[in-house]
Amino acid sequence: MLFNGPGLEADYFAQICKDQFDVLYEEGAETGQVMCIALHPFLIGQPHRVRYLDDIFRYVLARDGVWVTTSDEIAEYYLAHHYEPMVAHLARPRTTSV
Repeated sequence: MLFNGPGLEADYFAQICKDQFDVLYEEGAETGQVMCIALHPFLIGQPHRVRYLDDIFRYVLARDGVWVTTSDEIAEYYLAHHYEPMVAHLARPRTTSV
């Protein structure tokens, strides 16, 4: 467990989250990326740790084009903007080349 191991405290967790975000943000210039931060309330919800979570969110939200959302909202966006074109694409007859 990240916070329960020796030398692995909340400041380290915050830094690796920021590092992961930086990579995904750069890759996101070409294609959409998703960053999930798995949290356990008992660990991150401790008063002495919550400031690190706040630090992570401030860092991420300071960048342009970041969408903080839920999986349901991602699915709704896909269905509204990409589902029908994909169904049409998949329904097109396939041609084979020899």
